[in-house]
Amino acid sequence: MTTPADLVAVRNGMANQYRQLLAEVKADPNGASPALLGKTMVAAVCANDQVNAVRIAQRLVPNVPSFAPLRLSPLATLAEYCQARALRYEQVLAPTRVEIAASLTSPALSYDTEPAVFASVPRAQYIPGWDFVIGEDDTVVRDSGYMPLDLATKSFQTFHIRGIDSLVHYSPDEERFVDEEVLFLSTPVNNVGHWMIDFLPRLKGLAVLGRKVKLAVPSDIPARYLELLRAFDISDSDLIACAPQVRHRFRMCHVYRPGRAEPPNPVHLGFVRETLTGRKTLSPRAGKRVFLARTRIGTRRIANQPEFQAFLERHDFTAADPADLSLAEQETLLGDAQLILGPYGSNLFGMYLAPSACTVITLISAVQKDLVFAATAGLLGMRHDYVVCENAPEAGLQLQKKDRDIIVDCEALGRRLADLGVA
Repeated sequence: MTTPADLVAVRNGMANQYRQLLAEVKADPNGASPALLGKTMVAAVCANDQVNAVRIAQRLVPNVPSFAPLRLSPLATLAEYCQARALRYEQVLAPTRVEIAASLTSPALSYDTEPAVFASVPRAQYIPGWDFVIGEDDTVVRDSGYMPLDLATKSFQTFHIRGIDSLVHYSPDEERFVDEEVLFLSTPVNNVGHWMIDFLPRLKGLAVLGRKVKLAVPSDIPARYLELLRAFDISDSDLIACAPQVRHRFRMCHVYRPGRAEPPNPVHLGFVRETLTGRKTLSPRAGKRVFLARTRIGTRRIANQPEFQAFLERHDFTAADPADLSLAEQETLLGDAQLILGPYGSNLFGMYLAPSACTVITLISAVQKDLVFAATAGLLGMRHDYVVCENAPEAGLQLQKKDRDIIVDCEALGRRLADLGVA
């Protein structure tokens, strides 16, 4: 663990090297290596030259918004940070071994869940748009976000400096103190699927506390997220809306860290599902088939759409994009579904609202061990299977490497429906 005191000598040393490093970059403006650029950027931050720090950062990650201002912060795990300061930190949910039986095309799955922990961090800071807690002394709590730090630092906001285990990150100059006790909720970036599996489980922290406290969220939290919060008896008055481009410091910040949601933890999955369905017993209606599209996000779409649309009509599918529907509309669509079909992606989390006896079929471009949707379906008591599809010659919109449009073999899909007894 790097501490703020450890960084003092590093900052001084890097600041002393800065002019020499900057001269090397300027001497070779087009050919400077990423390693040299990265070192020079850190040195610029240490020397408080924000102008050049931002310019170099934008060379490392082109075509992004402005970085300024940047800060170099130490890193610590939540356990390290709390234990070093004698703060409350406890494991509230032990790891569990999960075993899910094989289905027609899905292999048997087995995995261990991560422990869930609860911690209380006084005077913690939060930068809206970045899902990490920052300690009172500017230490970034590296495992407080829903994504691992190494993945999160692919964003333009952060650069992980492994040699000194520290982080250069966006840090607004303006700080706002909020004299409140809060639970850290935050939000993902425009992905309601991750909101359901990674963020709503954090609400279990209220049960650990045994009382209601305010929830810290960005001020631009989408309306669809607020709608789901209301199912948990959370109203707008329970939220502290944190303005962008401001660091918010709270009198006390409680952190419930659920652990990985991929693969799912049965406790957190059950908590969200039971809340959203009101613990109702749902029953499938024979012949109710639903195709969950990815129209709104625009990735992993069906390339042979006319042929596929004819298939859906022939087999009496109702097609909808969950992103276009309210929670009540999704409940009506999925609450009595016998079959859910959709491309691999977060649209399939609509199965949270479907009956346990439902069948889920994923359209996927490669056979893989799926520890998200197959496991979720298995834990919900659903039958899950795949239909493997070809990648389209044209990739389509790609936000991630796995984003490829697909060509559905409609004949193979029809045979699969017959094999499953839902044709």
